[in-house]
Amino acid sequence: MSYFQKHHEAKAQRALDRREFPPVNLQECPKCTLPLLRQPPQWRTLYRCEDCHQVKECCRDCILESHQERPFDRLYAWSDDLGFWQKKTIADLGYVWHLGHGGHICDTNRSNPRPMVFVHEHGIMDLPVKFCQCVGASTEPEQLLEHGCWPATWREPHTAITLNAMRSYHGLELQGQLNVHDFLAYLRRATDGTEPQHVKDRYREFNNSMREFRHVRARRRHGVLPGRTLTRGDLVVLCPACPHPSINMRPRWQERDREYRYTDALHYGIDGNFHLGSKAKATDEKDTALSEGAAYFVNTKDFKTYLEHAPKPPQETSECNQFDAVGSGKYKGKVSGVVGLTCRHMFMLGGCIVDLVTAEGYRYVDFALLSALQDYMHLLLLMGTYDIHCQYVKNLRKRLRDQFGVVLEKLDSITETVLPELIAGVGKYHLCMHKQECRFKHSLHYLPGAGMTDGETLERIWAVTNAIARRTKEMSAGHRHDVLNDHYSDLNLRRVHNMVSTLVDKLDTALDMATLTTDYLAGVEKELDKADLYAWRRQEREWKRKVVDIKEHKTLDNPYEPPRDAPLSSQMILQQLQDASKTRWQPEGSQELSVVQSVLSLRAERSMLQKAVLAFGGDEKARSKLASQLDTFREKADACRELHETQLETAVKQAVAGLEVEVYPPGFPGRNDDDDRAFGVTRSPATPTETAVLTFRKKIASNPSKKAQDILEMLDSLEHTNPALPSDYHSAVRFHPVMEEYVKIERALREGQANEALDELRLHITTHLSLQHRKQQESGVKNNTVNDRRLQEKREVINATKVKYRELRAILLVLGMEDNNKTYKVLDDDDCKAFTLYESEKKHGDSYKLPTWIWGDFSFAEKLPPGDIKNFVKGAMRSHWFRHSALKTRWEEEVNTRLEEMFRTWTFFGRQEEMWLARARAWEMDESPGAAVLARRYVHQARRECR
Repeated sequence: MSYFQKHHEAKAQRALDRREFPPVNLQECPKCTLPLLRQPPQWRTLYRCEDCHQVKECCRDCILESHQERPFDRLYAWSDDLGFWQKKTIADLGYVWHLGHGGHICDTNRSNPRPMVFVHEHGIMDLPVKFCQCVGASTEPEQLLEHGCWPATWREPHTAITLNAMRSYHGLELQGQLNVHDFLAYLRRATDGTEPQHVKDRYREFNNSMREFRHVRARRRHGVLPGRTLTRGDLVVLCPACPHPSINMRPRWQERDREYRYTDALHYGIDGNFHLGSKAKATDEKDTALSEGAAYFVNTKDFKTYLEHAPKPPQETSECNQFDAVGSGKYKGKVSGVVGLTCRHMFMLGGCIVDLVTAEGYRYVDFALLSALQDYMHLLLLMGTYDIHCQYVKNLRKRLRDQFGVVLEKLDSITETVLPELIAGVGKYHLCMHKQECRFKHSLHYLPGAGMTDGETLERIWAVTNAIARRTKEMSAGHRHDVLNDHYSDLNLRRVHNMVSTLVDKLDTALDMATLTTDYLAGVEKELDKADLYAWRRQEREWKRKVVDIKEHKTLDNPYEPPRDAPLSSQMILQQLQDASKTRWQPEGSQELSVVQSVLSLRAERSMLQKAVLAFGGDEKARSKLASQLDTFREKADACRELHETQLETAVKQAVAGLEVEVYPPGFPGRNDDDDRAFGVTRSPATPTETAVLTFRKKIASNPSKKAQDILEMLDSLEHTNPALPSDYHSAVRFHPVMEEYVKIERALREGQANEALDELRLHITTHLSLQHRKQQESGVKNNTVNDRRLQEKREVINATKVKYRELRAILLVLGMEDNNKTYKVLDDDDCKAFTLYESEKKHGDSYKLPTWIWGDFSFAEKLPPGDIKNFVKGAMRSHWFRHSALKTRWEEEVNTRLEEMFRTWTFFGRQEEMWLARARAWEMDESPGAAVLARRYVHQARRECR
């Protein structure tokens, strides 16, 4: 904006000022060149039009001639007395609008013009009108409609609204939830910005006309012929991707294998909304919706009959949490809210919305469910989600049988009450509000056939339509239904237009995720015990068989989480920490292998002795033990040094002698920073043990005690016992041919160390997570103190293991490993996260993510010694496998379902094209050319949507 302000702000302002320039000549018309004196005094000036985008001013006759067919343009007249362009209407210039005869006077009508008020897209204006009164002429309302205006009354209209104004408001209403009051307030300000209160108020007329306009527009859009009584579903915008028997499903779809029956299932969701209520105020009780029973609200006559005659189901005691939806909340108003159904593509189903009087009582939801599913009763499978499905579905079939068996013959909109097979889930957002023993039985993560449906589509629809709740709660019952029906149709229609691109995007994502999850699971299974894997797959098949049957739920266990008593105790964790610190190296094999392995073993033992020395307490027994250990270590160091001198140092000398270098780099033949940078390596920070030794030396340097002096002597005896390995030498040395075998051996051993470090890291992260869960289950200061200490120790071990792995990876790079090695990747702190153990840990978007790369290998579990740690880790692995097997299956189901939805969408649009083409031909023969033209427009639209 600074560019505009600097270069164009002044230009724009001057250009707008020039539009206000006064006329140059007020003696004659610049357009027809006739003198202005020939005009009556009140019109002896020049005029311009704001909407014609012409700069040249003209006289009254010219402006009237050019606006015979544009009576609602904004005109301005130059006022010499006031010195500015003054707003005028065409009626101020003496214009009378003649309807019929192409704008010419009707000789039959000799009466005075009728003064009328017109609401148009630029304001509200008075305009005299003369209707055609010839024999055979249309009625006055019809003449207004033929000239693009909607009559506010249908007998002797005195107010009309232009169709452009109605279309503009309708678009703003649907897109921005604008209300009639604000739109009329804007038009009144557009008419007179200074005193809008003096502009005529046409709120009532506009409100009623818009209701009529919406309804007629909906009938035309759905091809309902004039005069035909509406029937169920006539004004519903169907979802092209959902299964509609006899419309868009494959031939013989009923014969599909049961394993893939989910591809032909209707995925629907139920939810209530307590914002879309209605106030307890006096309204016209006889006011029924113009769209009654034909759109998204249930047939109110049938619903009333059902409430009066169907037996009220008994109160069912909830075995899960007490939800507000079933009656524990606060409700008010004549209508407290609504309950409705939507498919997984966010299309409201026809006849799915019921007005609630209090809470989401089962009888209200039952009626909404049956009403919405009437067209889907012949499917073989339904996939339903509802916030309280765990309770609602238990006695559903019995309730339907008991309630509708009494009233079915009295209902017009419901003819079938036996539901197909139903798999009942709970939306992913609401699942965490259920009890633990309930979640896994209704989780869309685990239910077979669920794909990647989240079950929360209605929440997204409510988020849009809640914006109009402040309007609709003030409306009469029929008007409220008409407005909401119109909004739901618009939401459905928008998704029809975007369906093809949406399905393509969803399929691309599903294909990518199916590949990733399949590859990940295959990598995990490769390292698992085959007997375990076989048993888990058998258990998974049995679990999936049972979970779809609500009667089997009581006997279901949860394979997707470890048992709640599985987390390890702090004592077990302590023992594991102690065992982890007892690593030993056993040199064996060839001379090259022996020397490298001896040095690595010596370094490991040296580090352990340094820790022991730093922990020395000063007592004589500990001193004696340490002295013995140091003597043994020095013997090993002498033997290692002798082996090192005769083997590795000899090879190093040969390599140096073979180099043709005049000036050696600093520190040669050792590594230096420049040499390391060539291999993408920076000097590793000191290990925790080295850091502890340096810190101790600095701390007691000024005034060492007797104990400190003893520790220093022992530490000094460990110095100079660190023979070099191939990785410690300059690249010119270590990659000399004589060093090849040593480098190869060290790299292999370092890779083994890196594998062990990763296994150790995985184990500590898993047990750390277990300890966290243990802490959550226990209480009290004593338990918390112990658990906090163990957790801190675990964190320290995890951090030390991360440093160890990173150091080993740097050594592997020095030894020639490529930086993009797929096994030994860069380890970031974000990679060191535990995989999910419990459902409560799941987060939004987890289904689109895989565990970090360190969890691609679970072989570490098989290496653990028998005991509690191994049992816990294997239990966690089992749950991990079950979850990722389910995730892989859900993505595969999503791919199959999306492919089938693409076929159904393509077939649906083809049927739509055929239907509208047949209508166009029939209506042409029936002498309804206007309806035929509209039908051909929809033919073209269906072709565009199918591309």
